[in-house]
Amino acid sequence: MPRRLLALILGEKTSDATVILMARHWSLLVALVGGLLIYAAYHPEARVPAMIVGAAEKLVFGILVIASPLRKRRLTLAVVSADAIMGLLYIVILTR
Repeated sequence: MPRRLLALILGEKTSDATVILMARHWSLLVALVGGLLIYAAYHPEARVPAMIVGAAEKLVFGILVIASPLRKRRLTLAVVSADAIMGLLYIVILTR
């Protein structure tokens, strides 16, 4: 699955073990942050830290992609734009 994801979103077809490891790590990170946000939905004391972690992860990912050659790929830019909007919504919710 990591190979397919890389080929689809990033336009990279690779079998390099390091790249596959990073793709798996990225998937784990997304799952953990998502799980943390779901946990925070039912535990008010965890909401602010979870929202900060979620917003930081999404916005930093966007900045890294925009600063790289990947910004030229439409699908990658669409994914990053969605992440950036979610990160900004987290910040808006935190300021309420």
